[in-house]
Amino acid sequence: MDKRIRKFCLSALAFFLSTGTIPAEKTLIYLEHSETLNFDEAVAPDCQILVGNVKFRHDSAYMYCDTAYFYNQSNLIHAMGNIRMEQGDTLFVYGDRLYYDGNTKLARLRDNVRMENKDATLYTDSLNYDRIKDVGYYFIWGKLVDSTNVLTSINGSYYPDHDLAVFQRDVVLTTPDGVLYSDTLRYNTKSGMARIVGPSTIIHDSTTVYSEKGWYDTKRDYSQLLDNSVITDADGRTLTADTIFYDHKNGFAECRIAATLRDTAEKVMVRGDYGFYNEIKKDGYMIKRATFIEHSQKDSLFLTADTLFFASDDGTDVWGNYNVQAYQVDFQSICDSMYYTSKDSIMRLYGTPVCWNEKKQITGDSIYMYSKDEELDKIDVLGNAFVFMEVDTIAYNQVSGKQIRAYVNDGRVDRIDVEGNAMSIYFVEEDQDTTSTVKPEIEKEKKYVGINRAESSKLVVYVDEDNRPKRITMSPASIGTMYTPDKITQRDITLLEGFLNCRPIRPKDKYDIYVPKDKTVLRAVSEEKMRFKRKER
Repeated sequence: MDKRIRKFCLSALAFFLSTGTIPAEKTLIYLEHSETLNFDEAVAPDCQILVGNVKFRHDSAYMYCDTAYFYNQSNLIHAMGNIRMEQGDTLFVYGDRLYYDGNTKLARLRDNVRMENKDATLYTDSLNYDRIKDVGYYFIWGKLVDSTNVLTSINGSYYPDHDLAVFQRDVVLTTPDGVLYSDTLRYNTKSGMARIVGPSTIIHDSTTVYSEKGWYDTKRDYSQLLDNSVITDADGRTLTADTIFYDHKNGFAECRIAATLRDTAEKVMVRGDYGFYNEIKKDGYMIKRATFIEHSQKDSLFLTADTLFFASDDGTDVWGNYNVQAYQVDFQSICDSMYYTSKDSIMRLYGTPVCWNEKKQITGDSIYMYSKDEELDKIDVLGNAFVFMEVDTIAYNQVSGKQIRAYVNDGRVDRIDVEGNAMSIYFVEEDQDTTSTVKPEIEKEKKYVGINRAESSKLVVYVDEDNRPKRITMSPASIGTMYTPDKITQRDITLLEGFLNCRPIRPKDKYDIYVPKDKTVLRAVSEEKMRFKRKER
């Protein structure tokens, strides 16, 4: 073979392989039946006019019609009336007009077109069916109906051999459980699986789903949502995540990575890297950086735990288990477990809880934080209650008792009531010169005239803006001692029993709550309290 011819052939083969298109072998169309046959060689020498029960065969396909113009030499058919194409025993195409090219195996059907394949039927007025690629496509409008669903779109392609349909522009998929709207959708008529490849919305009876990538199993009413996915319920709650497995039939969603349940009415959200939500019971849980955020207060609350359980049927309930940490600008806390409900706006902290406000620290067996009018109103400390206010690095004003109630005003504790075995230590400072023009932060070190240590049944402390007791009342009469300032280094005098400075584990900001804290000392204190209670019993 000539080298130039051989090179040309190889180049042509390479081109066809690269484009995925190899010319089909041309075969002739055969006329198998017609009641009448006419032709006029002078007018159209290549045209046979066929009328009545016309039947053609081309390879494995058969075509039927009432009337046809058959261009034998050109291998073309123009047919009209009761068009029917059959290919194999599953594919049937109907229409009013047919233009068929035997060389390219392209059938163009017009008006009242219907393509039937197994349990699926495609309706349109303009369909091109490429027998080589086994695809039928329409340009104006089409409707696909299978055993359970109905799909419509402006354009579309249908691959009968693969039971696959690709829809574009104004796509609507209607199922027994909802309606899907999209601009592009791939659908398998056999499995009932719809593949989401663009912005799509599924509207159920009480839930709306939005996603830009994923798939929707119409038979099981189950979907996997991947990009920019949002599930919205009838009450306006929204669930988002990088990946959502949503079972609408059974009413639950499994979320992975950046999962967020948002309740705008309650001004709260729960988020984490893995979560489960039951939309029927309206409850679920989050793990892996699980976070509860409340925006109802002026100072937003950020709270994390190893596991967060939540319910939002009537208000909002949240339970946090293990390594609970919370941050607000004015208040921070840490504990082993917590429970919050919007029904009474109380956050309950359990398991060696610690709270901080400015230079104050609060500890006890359990702590209840009450909100009113979307602001923290008061704090109850139940069992082994202890509050200290840092004066400087070596001096702490302290109160302790069986229980304590701290009142909060504008984000600051300004009154502390102590009930039962009330004890206090107060560092008495020299009177400050109110006429001084020197800035407080560069004033000389504090000087003390004495250390007051007292105890009574009930104690009330009023705190000024500088976190100093401005007035203390005790009832009945207290038992107390005033120590000289030189005793300031004697811990048995300057510290009440149970004093523990937890500053190293205090959350610094809303990001620091995710950093694990060493609570070894707190656990030791808790165990000691339990041993003491057992001895009392």
